[in-house]
Amino acid sequence: MTLIFEEKWDRTIADCDRKMYQDIYAKHPIQEGKLQFIPVRIAFNHRNDLLASVCIVNGKDDWKLEDRLLSYFEQNTLIAEKRFTHELTVQANTAVPWTFIFTPETMVRQATLQNWEISD
Repeated sequence: MTLIFEEKWDRTIADCDRKMYQDIYAKHPIQEGKLQFIPVRIAFNHRNDLLASVCIVNGKDDWKLEDRLLSYFEQNTLIAEKRFTHELTVQANTAVPWTFIFTPETMVRQATLQNWEISD
């Protein structure tokens, strides 16, 4: 059971952010048979894209992001949905930090950035 940083993240992540993800991973251990998206950070960027940073904790078989439809919810209400094309693979029994970017055209209602979650 390991926390893995994708290559680009590993080269560029600040030490304080690396420690933050290590702490989150320690508090949310892998649960056999369960895939979790642990919320970390949420924000809008200058293009009004919604940036949802999570720690993907995978207690299942290898999980692939490529061609996967993910949903962003706030208080159990769908806010955005997007099909992702990145070739990220989260191996079984590992955790990987990731930021999902939901562009304005993927949003069905305005986000409040509170009580949020990602699901597949």
